[in-house]
Amino acid sequence: MKPKKNVKVEAKKSLKEQISLALELPQEVVMDIPNITLIGNTEISVENFAGLLEYGQSKIRLNTKIGFLSIEGENLEAKRMTAQVITIRGNIKQISFN
Repeated sequence: MKPKKNVKVEAKKSLKEQISLALELPQEVVMDIPNITLIGNTEISVENFAGLLEYGQSKIRLNTKIGFLSIEGENLEAKRMTAQVITIRGNIKQISFN
């Protein structure tokens, strides 16, 4: 028999998260959370972003379902952007959620 402590933890998971785990589907697909791919310090791709909040050569801020994503660096440039994916190139120095 499982201890009650584990049952409470399981109960806190959202329905989408439980389905994702049960069907072994990627959480970023089911729950619309961002999937971030960083290539060295020169390119970042963000899938499942909700909008572009700030755009400059030294800072780009994106809205995501789990908060604001800040990308800071030098010579930042959005090379490709669709409704769901943005690819940014430049000298990336810091990535943070706030």
